[in-house]
Amino acid sequence: MSNRLKQIIFLVVILIAVISLQVFNRKIYPQKGIKYVPIGDSYTIGLGVKEGERWPNILVDHLKKRGIDIYLASNPAVSGYTVRDAIEIEFPIVSKIKPDLVTVLVGANDNFSQRGIENYRNDLKELLNKLESLLEKPRNIVLITIPDHTKSPSFREYPKEEALKLIEEYNQIIKEEGKKRGLKVADIFPISQKLIDENDFVFDGLHPSVKSYQEWEKAIFPIVLEILRVN
Repeated sequence: MSNRLKQIIFLVVILIAVISLQVFNRKIYPQKGIKYVPIGDSYTIGLGVKEGERWPNILVDHLKKRGIDIYLASNPAVSGYTVRDAIEIEFPIVSKIKPDLVTVLVGANDNFSQRGIENYRNDLKELLNKLESLLEKPRNIVLITIPDHTKSPSFREYPKEEALKLIEEYNQIIKEEGKKRGLKVADIFPISQKLIDENDFVFDGLHPSVKSYQEWEKAIFPIVLEILRVN
């Protein structure tokens, strides 16, 4: 067995362990204030960083400092999840919580699987239809574009053109659905293309470091703040 294969197997084992912990340790926090739930995958659960260093946690802390009475009701995101997983596994959790605010950042794993754009579009529409029916204020759904993971160190030795093209097509769908539904879109894609240094990522060279999540949050924060102040 080659060293390269051993490394891949080791990473897969670690990833499975992390996913298992995420599934069995989801937290729901009963508090007062605006209930916020982020829907997503490893980028939302913050694989490789501490809980308080995930961008949804950073966002909540930032909003509180601006006088917004908000709390993170739960983070049901799990590494490896696709949009279909978000529909079938995350949405039931969200429906029990009945949040006041939801962010949606999901699609990177659909991209890894190279799912066609129409499949992605149909799943995203289904997820958004469910969320709009659930929320008392449907406009309190914030869509977030998929970051460019092809710029990460882990992708340096692999073909990038096809994956990047698909990310761009997914992001166009996100923007189109946002426009049709009157939903705000936080575009972190351009920011992610500038985060290419080793320090911008955690140990796997793929997932963002705290520094990168802080940069993402800078693009997400003003949009969420505007929505909450209007409502």
